[in-house]
Order: sequence, then C-alpha cells, then structure tokens
Amino acid sequence: MIDFLLKSKSMRVRVAALIQDPKGKILLVQQQKKQSGYWLLPGGGIEFGESGEEALKRELKEELSLEVSHSEFLLLNESIDPNQKRHLIQIVFLTKVKELLPVLNAKEKAISGFGYFTPKEILEMDLRPDIKHYFRAKSTNKPRYISSPWVNEP
Repeated sequence: MIDFLLKSKSMRVRVAALIQDPKGKILLVQQQKKQSGYWLLPGGGIEFGESGEEALKRELKEELSLEVSHSEFLLLNESIDPNQKRHLIQIVFLTKVKELLPVLNAKEKAISGFGYFTPKEILEMDLRPDIKHYFRAKSTNKPRYISSPWVNEP
C-alpha cells in the first residue's frame, strides 16, 4: 500500500479531432516540450462532468478558433507508460469544422504550429500518441480500439 502512495500516477482522458481538408490531408498541431517538438491531433483534456463531444468543441474553439459542425466517434486509443506512472486514453472523433483554417490562440503556449498533412507524410512524423498504424491500415468506417506504445520524453 505504501508503494502505491509513493508513486506518482496520472491518468488523462483526452479528446482529439481528425479533421480533413478537401484533398484528404489531416490537420495536426505541433507542441514543443523541452528541446523537441512533436505532432498530435488537435484536442485536449475532458473536464469532469463534460461529455467527449462538449470537450472537443470547447478545445477546438479555445486553442484554434475552430467551430465544430459535426463529429462522430472514430476510435479509442490507449497508451500506458511502461513504468506504470502515466496512462492516456484518447477518444478520436471524425470532425467537420465550419472553417478549415485554424487561428492559434495567443494565450495557448503549448501549440507552436499547425499544418495539414497526407497520411504518408504523417507516417514519417513524431506523432503522439503514436497512432500511425491507423493511417497505414486500409480505412474502414468501423470504430476501433488502438493500443499504442508509450513515447518517453528524451
């Protein structure tokens, strides 16, 4: 019991949007941590008492000034730190927005950039959580569960 209390454990539930432009490119945002940058689907944490879709709308509006016009569940991704200190559950929605061009919120310090990328380009990027095998697989409309390896900070 004391071992459990001494270890710092953290679980995070995050929503993310898979937004595509008319050419099928996918919107990713870049974050800087320490000396390196990585890419991820736009979104953020769910607050207690908030639904996933409500959190998705709030996060996209706050961080990128994007207004959601439609969203539907696409996949659930789970990533667990091998040291058992962190656990991430990411709920991804296929999302349509009213305007495709994000506007970064000046107060948002975590996001350092954004861009639309082809699935082939995404396979070469540092994507977190690493759901690249979703982009490798032949697309299906069937919702799925994806377990991805934990990415340790350098």
